[in-house]
Amino acid sequence: MLWAVIVALLVAGATSATYPRQVRAYLTHWKGSPGSTTAYIPAAIEPGLVRIAVAGDVGDSGTRLARTAAAISRAAGPYGYDGLLLLGDNVYPSGDPQLLRETVLDPFAALLASGTELMAIVGNHDVRRGNGPRQMAALGMDGLWWSTEIGDVLFVGLDSNQPDNAEQRRWLQRTLDDTTARWKIVSLHHPPYSAGYQGSSVDVRDAFATTFERFGVQLVLSGHDHDYQRSVPIRGTTYVVSGAAAGSRRTSERDFTAASFSWHHFLELDIYADRLIGRAVNQSGRVADVWTLSH
Repeated sequence: MLWAVIVALLVAGATSATYPRQVRAYLTHWKGSPGSTTAYIPAAIEPGLVRIAVAGDVGDSGTRLARTAAAISRAAGPYGYDGLLLLGDNVYPSGDPQLLRETVLDPFAALLASGTELMAIVGNHDVRRGNGPRQMAALGMDGLWWSTEIGDVLFVGLDSNQPDNAEQRRWLQRTLDDTTARWKIVSLHHPPYSAGYQGSSVDVRDAFATTFERFGVQLVLSGHDHDYQRSVPIRGTTYVVSGAAAGSRRTSERDFTAASFSWHHFLELDIYADRLIGRAVNQSGRVADVWTLSH
């Protein structure tokens, strides 16, 4: 246990220059794979159902990503997914759009060919060398921040590399104020709440959390930490970290943690008129966390 604390302190000191306002998790213990899992059961098909697959930090192409993509394709089944949402760090190390075929277009080709809508946000690696706008354009997104509606669900993507960007913050408030969608889901790469290796991004929390609360955002999705985490509801909003599509790190828990573990996985969201069911699914089709938000 003492060694885990020492390592966490060293990590915090070594990286504080890169993320000066980010609070690191001082891990008192390390958490690996979940203790128990269940078999994946497809969603019940009801009128108006919106099915979304979510993958975070896909930027490392190779066997691990291929296995996660294959698991998503199997889970899609005959009904399919309405959307595939990527949570940033889509290309390592610097977001080169020319590498998107290796990390996105080829691994998820079958899913996208079936009519699944691709949605993606930028991570910290994606914006290096000014590649953020070009990458988003190559993936068909309207810009570094965007919104789209699928059924009765509003999806909003933000650029958490720019939490203090006044234009982005005004745009977010207008977008949330204008929608009549029953469900509001926001994606940003840096997690406002995280007990993982890199910890909570407090500057992102300070910039956006009050707006999420004010406009009734039910779910906020992030990557960045290569693990799985789900928070307890925090002033009406649940925060989920899903950043282990292609790589994983051991994680921890804090007072806001409802579930956390280190697992190569994707996140499935089954969104009905009166409820949203989320589940973390691994590469073998096993489920370790199932949760429901009610409307």
